[in-house]
Amino acid sequence: MQVATGVIFDMDGVLVDSAAAHQRAWQQLGEEIGTPFSAARFRATFGQTNASIIPAWLGVVAAPRFRELDRHKEELYRGFVRQGAIRIYARIPELLVELRQRRMRVAIASSGPRENVTLLIDTIGAHDVVDAVVSAEDVRAGKPDPQVFLSAAERLGLTAAACAVIEDSVHGIEAAKCAGMLAIAVLTSTPRARLAAAGADVLVEEVGCLQAAQLCGLIEARLCSPGNASS
Repeated sequence: MQVATGVIFDMDGVLVDSAAAHQRAWQQLGEEIGTPFSAARFRATFGQTNASIIPAWLGVVAAPRFRELDRHKEELYRGFVRQGAIRIYARIPELLVELRQRRMRVAIASSGPRENVTLLIDTIGAHDVVDAVVSAEDVRAGKPDPQVFLSAAERLGLTAAACAVIEDSVHGIEAAKCAGMLAIAVLTSTPRARLAAAGADVLVEEVGCLQAAQLCGLIEARLCSPGNASS
């Protein structure tokens, strides 16, 4: 009898290359408010939530002002997405279909707002092959807290040990490890050494380098290991 397994994908930097759209949105916001948002700051904070990024950038911000900045940045970002300022990584639609054909469950777990995630799923054309979505509105704490991945596993009806997480950031890999999941890192935005130091179990150039059979085998081998025998 086949063991139920699942793959939980981060969105930005994993399924789509949206860094340019995010960076343009932050920089335009910075220009509008007269406080530059540098490329170095963007690299240091990519993958974090706005709740972390905005205070680190501007200091203490009153709640109404924070909500205004948060909302406007994401509006700018979605505008750039609609203008075509993102790239879908190679073999993404095919891989998602392959996972479905192997009866593996698929979730997307992102630090981004649900409206962003839904727009990107539309852009990929993946609604029919995604079983669960977890976004910023669904969790109280962002990565490296594991809540986003644990929520995704729960929505898939799977244990943590039966899931692989595919991430591109140090915070994401740390969250996956803390959740007790197989942590697969893609080298699209973060140096290999940093992802390895964060605890990545597998490192690949891009998601398209992976095969559904390979993912299934990695998870099942982990489930059969002594440390997960009771999972």
